[in-house]
Amino acid sequence: MKKFEIFIVVVLLIGAVWAFTLDDVKRHVNERLTPCQLIDLTLSADKFITTDELAKRIMNNDPSIVLIDLRRKAEFDLYSLPGAINIPIENLLDEQYKTVLDQKTYTNVFFSNSSDLSAKAWMICTRMGYKNNYILQGGLNYWAETILRPTKPKQTAVNADFVKYNFRKAASAYFVGTSVVDENKEVKNTAPVPTKGKKKEAAGGGCD
Repeated sequence: MKKFEIFIVVVLLIGAVWAFTLDDVKRHVNERLTPCQLIDLTLSADKFITTDELAKRIMNNDPSIVLIDLRRKAEFDLYSLPGAINIPIENLLDEQYKTVLDQKTYTNVFFSNSSDLSAKAWMICTRMGYKNNYILQGGLNYWAETILRPTKPKQTAVNADFVKYNFRKAASAYFVGTSVVDENKEVKNTAPVPTKGKKKEAAGGGCD
């Protein structure tokens, strides 16, 4: 198991404890999944969507994906992924968002700056019995690192690495509007993420 996957499993297990202690979750939770079943699902489910896959689907105007930004509204208003809606994690179980989360038509992709809030949201929605919810691998920070500012492979890298890099360069041009520059520049966690297209509020709005 890769280090990143181990980290996410740990986050999800912590999220499980966190979810089971929340009064709101206890009031709304679907009891069809026991804690043991949920942990098994956490360890085995294909719950991640990579930044490359998401970039391709956005660039192809895939109508089946719904991007859900779990951060606070103030952060969402500053920057987000194109076309994303805002459902702050603390409002996830509000009745006004149920139709967005409890459905079988669209692919929901949770994201925040990293993967921690997304892991919690996925855990809660899975416990509720909601389907078609996924986690953006690495969140916005990894999106900036891989899609907005990809690093050129070494000359000794295999051809597949150069194919991936060329795609990421094209994706960077699409989302940022220019060709890739400063490939070795460090990506700051607090740096705004350029977007292409408009963001959307979730039905009913989020918290202020």
